[in-house]
Amino acid sequence: QIAGMTGDGVNDAPALRAADMGVAMGKEGTDVAREAAEMILADDNFATIVTAVREGRVVWDNLRKILLVNTPINNAQGLGVLFGLICGLAEAPLSPIQVLYSNLICAITLGFVCAIEPAEEGIMTMPPRRIGKRLIGRYLFLRIAIGTLALVGCVVGSVFWAQALGYTQKQMRAQAFNTLDFGAIAVTLSARFAYNSSFDSRIFRGNPYCWYSVAVVSVLQVALTYIPGLNTAVFSMSGMAGPQWGIVALFAVVMFCVMEGEKAVRRKLKMQGKDTDDNEPFIFDADGAAEEQDGPLVPKGTSHLNLAELTK
Repeated sequence: QIAGMTGDGVNDAPALRAADMGVAMGKEGTDVAREAAEMILADDNFATIVTAVREGRVVWDNLRKILLVNTPINNAQGLGVLFGLICGLAEAPLSPIQVLYSNLICAITLGFVCAIEPAEEGIMTMPPRRIGKRLIGRYLFLRIAIGTLALVGCVVGSVFWAQALGYTQKQMRAQAFNTLDFGAIAVTLSARFAYNSSFDSRIFRGNPYCWYSVAVVSVLQVALTYIPGLNTAVFSMSGMAGPQWGIVALFAVVMFCVMEGEKAVRRKLKMQGKDTDDNEPFIFDADGAAEEQDGPLVPKGTSHLNLAELTK
């Protein structure tokens, strides 16, 4: 069990020190109580505790969303080349500069989207995390694996499709390049909501930077594909024909539907009582018993901190 304690007086100090989370008052609390606590309420308002818990859950969720976006994209950049060659392509479907560019632009733009995603609806109804819980649990690991396999399949499949239509090697590289990055956009749009469906108008609300990032990535993709010299000399590709953009759009929709399908299955399993929130131990988790100690979970002594009120 995890125990929390609030207090403001000298007589509260022993309980504040013994609790796993001691919370002292910032305005009326004594120095002794503040020194014994882990957290100080700058405004002496208990509602601030709820705000702090909510913000902590948002940070945790957003870190998991960043992993869900960046990991499949990074995996697909290398595995797309590997499986393309294994499946019989004469040359790598992506050039080294294309891989480096995709890694850079997706991390800066699409990863940033999830880092500033606001609180998801229903976040305070989730049960508290177990001590020792790591960011990656069973279901997040499964989501990353599904996203990786789907994105690799889309990239390699698009190249073989372009090859069957008689396009040149440089056009096939442009095909793989755009399928990868627009597929990454699809993964990001789905990953914005860890629990709720993205097949909803909520996808257009809450985080305007999402659509700014999508616009930046899309414009850069088109520019790099068609700017003479830059596309051939630097990125080892050439401009795509109209039908190739149809292939890109199709595989982006496929990626989005795959990620949303996984969420739908997970919601159904949750209704059946399954541990879809990764509360049970996993191989990446620390042993809960090892986390237990004689003292508190975090060091005591906070009276020297400068207090700042939280905006609710």
